[in-house]
Amino acid sequence: MDSFLEFLTTPLGLVIIGVVLITIIFISTYNRFISLRNRVKEAFRAIDTYLEQRFDQLTKLADAVASYTDHEKSTHTRLAEIRSGYHAMSSDEKIKVAKEVENLESRLKLQIENYPELKADGVYLNLMQSITDIEEKLSASRRSYNANVYKYNTKLEHFPSNLFGTMMGFKKAEMFEATEEKRQDIDLRGRLGGM
Repeated sequence: MDSFLEFLTTPLGLVIIGVVLITIIFISTYNRFISLRNRVKEAFRAIDTYLEQRFDQLTKLADAVASYTDHEKSTHTRLAEIRSGYHAMSSDEKIKVAKEVENLESRLKLQIENYPELKADGVYLNLMQSITDIEEKLSASRRSYNANVYKYNTKLEHFPSNLFGTMMGFKKAEMFEATEEKRQDIDLRGRLGGM
């Protein structure tokens, strides 16, 4: 035992201790990155599922609106295009297209304001309830996703894990951000008729 302790105090022993410590840190950091990256992927899969459900519901809503007006068929057509190419998109492309879908959804809602008889229709009411439910789940999933992306990206920026992360080829993940339209103030007075 004494000879082992003496060996550890030699230059070769110190080098071995250093290599073992660096290896342990490297493995631990690598496993942490894998864990964080998998959490980001898992959170994105939940968003992905809700986005697909949203496409389905918005397509049905666009069909209902299109039956009242021919000029809203362009929204329906664009939703169908996005929906058909959705599975082939990367995660970053899906994040970008989700912002476009939010804009299409806003356009649909504005069009619906022009058709009071549509707003009283049972199919429309069920679709709107379903879309509201999906939007709430999507919002919660986005918060979870962004929290996981934040942890992952922070780990990639902290020293010394940033050195290991770069060496291992880990890349920053993109956050879900609100569209410019969603960031603007809402004119409640105008929407409520000047009340």
